Amino acid sequence: MNRLKYLRLIKGLAIILIAFLFTRCMHDEFQLDKLNTDVEVEFGFFAPVAYGTLTISDLVQDIDSAVTINTYEDGLLYLSFSDSLFAYSSEAILEVPDQDFFEYFIESEFFFPPLWDTVSIEKSENFPFSFSRNEKIDSIKLDAGDMIFNINSEFRHTGKIIISCPTIRKDGHFFSDTIIVDDPSGTFTTNNTFPLDGYTIILNDSVGSDSSFLPVDFLVELYREGLNTINPGDQIEIVATIANLDFDAVFGYIGDYEIMGDASSIELDLFDSEMFDGTIRFADPQINFNIRNSFGVPVEANIERFVSYNSDGDSLQLIMDATVNPYQFEFPTLAEYGETKSFTWALNASNTNLPDFMAFLPSSIEYKIAAASNPDGPGAAYNFVSDDSKLDIDIEFILPIWFRADFALMDTIELDLADIGKDADMIKQGNILLTANNGTPIDLELQVYFVDSLYAPVDTLFGAGQQPLIAAGILDINNIVQYPGTKTSLVQYTSEEIKNLETVRYAIIKAGLKTPQYDSDVNVKFFDYYTFDFKISVDVDFKINSKDL
Repeated sequence: MNRLKYLRLIKGLAIILIAFLFTRCMHDEFQLDKLNTDVEVEFGFFAPVAYGTLTISDLVQDIDSAVTINTYEDGLLYLSFSDSLFAYSSEAILEVPDQDFFEYFIESEFFFPPLWDTVSIEKSENFPFSFSRNEKIDSIKLDAGDMIFNINSEFRHTGKIIISCPTIRKDGHFFSDTIIVDDPSGTFTTNNTFPLDGYTIILNDSVGSDSSFLPVDFLVELYREGLNTINPGDQIEIVATIANLDFDAVFGYIGDYEIMGDASSIELDLFDSEMFDGTIRFADPQINFNIRNSFGVPVEANIERFVSYNSDGDSLQLIMDATVNPYQFEFPTLAEYGETKSFTWALNASNTNLPDFMAFLPSSIEYKIAAASNPDGPGAAYNFVSDDSKLDIDIEFILPIWFRADFALMDTIELDLADIGKDADMIKQGNILLTANNGTPIDLELQVYFVDSLYAPVDTLFGAGQQPLIAAGILDINNIVQYPGTKTSLVQYTSEEIKNLETVRYAIIKAGLKTPQYDSDVNVKFFDYYTFDFKISVDVDFKINSKDL
């Protein structure tokens, strides 16, 4: 359960009050064996037992381990909570698929003159380089990859096959590989793998097509092998595969990828229903999507669903202006290759219904954000993606402590007073004096309920209508505290009242808080220099008879 520090303060005060009032340690400070029989002594004891100063930072810094308290330059405090929503790497978004190219050389394509020794044929083909998301890539710089050749020859002659790719380059040289056909049986087959690590594949556009093409040149030479003949239908089959591609960078039009899109939720423990009851309305709540993008690709995101749920299960939709939803991400241009753009998609009271949304006191938020690359289609912006490209999106809730409120905080602590009545006869009356100087802009009303093991009421710290109202500080026309509000409260307990507390096992602490002029919709700000000063003193009248010792 979350714990606000002002509840911890209240809890501490209650324990101090009870401990100092009902302590038994004083009994051991007297040498009772030296007193005369039947002597009765009455005396008083008065002392301050606790005092201190708390700042607003002290009071709220333990709201939740995930929530931090920060300060603006003018001293205004604000709460912040952040979480990671999405994290994408280039491999998770863009994949270059394997490519297969087929080519056949058949008998009818060759001219075999009488008594021939060598015959050759050349071909050039443009093979489509295929993708799945309407990509139109100009070039691919590879970290790794393989060119794999599967070749079968039915010709009963030897020869060689030279395969060249003039647009696959490394260090100024284009790719070329030679396969020797050294088996004239007509059943020649081979499988060759050529590494493409460090190569760059440059793709050509085909006019009138959305595809990119890879030009490939073939040269096949056959050498006559004795009296072997050429049979109709003899052929050479070449299957080339570019596989196992791991890119360093891809340039061109990346296509229309959909990213994010899955529904998810965020748990908010800020407004714990077990200890929080009432209303609080922040004047300037903010939700920031903090984005870091090194993809050189335009992306448009749309919040399709953003709904808060309170502890009762009721829901409220966040309504956004068209000026902020959908939202186009910033991205580095080609001239900014390797850089990361950091920016904020900001939602606030001016472009959403966030004040209403947060006044709903959400315990959880369900959301769905969809995004797509290149929303304006091809030609709008040149794209690139490197293997280091990342897209990270965090969500941040910022709540400046500037609000109007009328709510109660409750907490339960263990308080076993089973032995409290043993020496109660020695106490004639106990008085507890609480003095408070409230330098904050909020009224505080306090009550402590003492209950038994079944949570049935036993007593209260303050009588009916006597619980102290510690008024807020005096505000100026800008609702800034100028002077603290002061309050002195006295709690008295007789011997019989102390004995009646023996069945107490728990204390329920309730603090009511209300901002001045709440009903007039006036908001107040909390600054880091506001303080709450307190002092607690105990005055105990003892009546001790030697017969009781």
